[in-house]
Amino acid sequence: MIVISDTAPIIFFAKVKKLSILKELYSSIFIPNAVWEELIEPLSKPKKDIPSDIKYELKAKEEGWLIVKDPESPQYHEIALNLSKILGRGEAYAIALSLELKADLLLINDSEARKLAESKGIKTKWSTEVLIDALKKDIVKDYQEFKELLNEMIELGLWMEKSLYEQILNKAKSLKKKRTRNECNE
Repeated sequence: MIVISDTAPIIFFAKVKKLSILKELYSSIFIPNAVWEELIEPLSKPKKDIPSDIKYELKAKEEGWLIVKDPESPQYHEIALNLSKILGRGEAYAIALSLELKADLLLINDSEARKLAESKGIKTKWSTEVLIDALKKDIVKDYQEFKELLNEMIELGLWMEKSLYEQILNKAKSLKKKRTRNECNE
């Protein structure tokens, strides 16, 4: 499975100390250099401004499962440059890389970038959908852990409407109820 990520999903999972969820779900993730630059940008600031979560991103790259790769074909560089006129560089290059590699999935939180990616035939997932997948696969062990991680991401800046928040919690709760019922029937 070829998975590409924009900056925000990586940052949010790193900030809640659960970047490993991405590794467990996808084994490797490609990011364009523009995303890598956004991730390590705090290293160019005074030491006191460096977020503690950056160590998880550096470790993931060092371990080799977070792979920095730019589009190679001039055609896809051109797409990225054109998209950068309406999106951030990271989002633009992540979409172009997804197209070039014929990615199975693009992790992206920005709604405008997501709509544009989907209009080009790219399957996308929000961080919350990734969290749901982790719950389904028992990487996130239970509803309580799911809710704590979601709330922590929101406290750290993940924005969502209250109605969506309630829908996500209800979906997570129903997943765990189904699993518990199935386990009792076995």
